[in-house]
Order: sequence, then C-alpha cells, then structure tokens
Amino acid sequence: MTNEIRLNSPWFVAVWPGMGHVAVSAGFYLISKLGMHLHKEVCPMGLFDVDHVEVVDGIIQASELPRSRYFVYRDPNGKRDGVVFIGEAQPAVGKYLFCNEIIAYAKELGVTEITTFAAMASHMRPEHESRVFAAATDEVTLDSFIQREAEVLKDGNISGLNGVLLGAAAAAHVNGSCFLGEMPSIFHQFSYPKASLKVLRIFCQSVGLTLDTTELEEEAKAMD
Repeated sequence: MTNEIRLNSPWFVAVWPGMGHVAVSAGFYLISKLGMHLHKEVCPMGLFDVDHVEVVDGIIQASELPRSRYFVYRDPNGKRDGVVFIGEAQPAVGKYLFCNEIIAYAKELGVTEITTFAAMASHMRPEHESRVFAAATDEVTLDSFIQREAEVLKDGNISGLNGVLLGAAAAAHVNGSCFLGEMPSIFHQFSYPKASLKVLRIFCQSVGLTLDTTELEEEAKAMD
C-alpha cells in the first residue's frame, strides 16, 4: 500500500529517457527545485534483464538493473502536493502491464490525472523558441492546454511509455496528458534544455505551481 501517505489533490508526472533528455531533465529539475524526497522504488526484477557486464581494470563489476522511483512533494502552502515517477529505462517487455501498475499506485496516492513529458524532433532552427505540443485523453483537458500556448498534436503517435501510460490511463478512466517539447532533429543525441524549460513552464501553469527556472534558463542560453 502507500505507507499511510496522504497527499492533497496531487499532480503526477512520469518521465523516461528519450530524445534530447527533454523529459528526464524536466523531471529531475522538478525533484531538485521542489526538494522532493524518495517515496518508493519499484523492484526491477522481471522488468529488466542483463545483457552485459562492465569490466574495470580487469575486474568484473556487479550488474545493476535500471531504477524506477517515485518522488513526493509536499506543498508548504497546503495547496497541491505532487508526485514524480522517474524510470532510468523502459522495460523491453510487459510495458502495458507495468503502466497499469503505475496507474493503480497513482490512484492509491489520490492522483486523478497523469502527465508525461516527451520530445518532438522537427526542422526548427536552434535559435528559435521551442514549441510545446499537447495531447490528452479528453477534450476538456486538451482545451485548457491550448489556452496556455500549447499546440495540439493533431495526428501521429507518442512512442514508448510516455504514450503507453496515457493509453492505459484512458482505459482505466483516468485523465491523462502529454507535453512534447520541440527540439531540432539534428540535435536529438544531445541534451536540449530549451525544450525542457518550455515544457515545465506550461506544466507549472496547468497545475498552479511556482517553480524557479533560473538555472534551466541559463542552461538553455549556454546551449544557444
């Protein structure tokens, strides 16, 4: 269960590694700036396997499986608490089952809406502002994002657990949404903080969260 934890109208964000580190950078920034603490870690056995070992100076190192963790934020003003789920990797099999387990646990914590972050590669020029595209499981939620300068993802797909989790949420009658930060396709292997920054700004507006983004702004300027 939830160790008797009680959260006040919590928002919920789930992120995994992807292009430009857009999602995980935003997730870790939330954890750092809000002083969130580790609440629970998911057992990786059965989700991941080991296909190689590291060798350092001839010594074989112990194998480590990717971590998947829940971090909790307590709003000091007594408004909305929050939860960030960060996975270091996506399981090769059992994705939908894993997503259903995440949703079930989120509901135990009192979560009624799930958000994921992702990246969208385009032919944008690096000196231009990143756009944020949004998709949601219901029209009401989607309309609220349009009012916050997000563009609707008209067609296409959201690959990986960033999308699968929301499909599972829709099936479980839990509202869900995804914010996709735009980045230049030629930089897909590099960290792109400008997209993470824009995603965080729109997300914070949507949940009424005040967040100091100064450091992320400086990283974005350095990248420019």
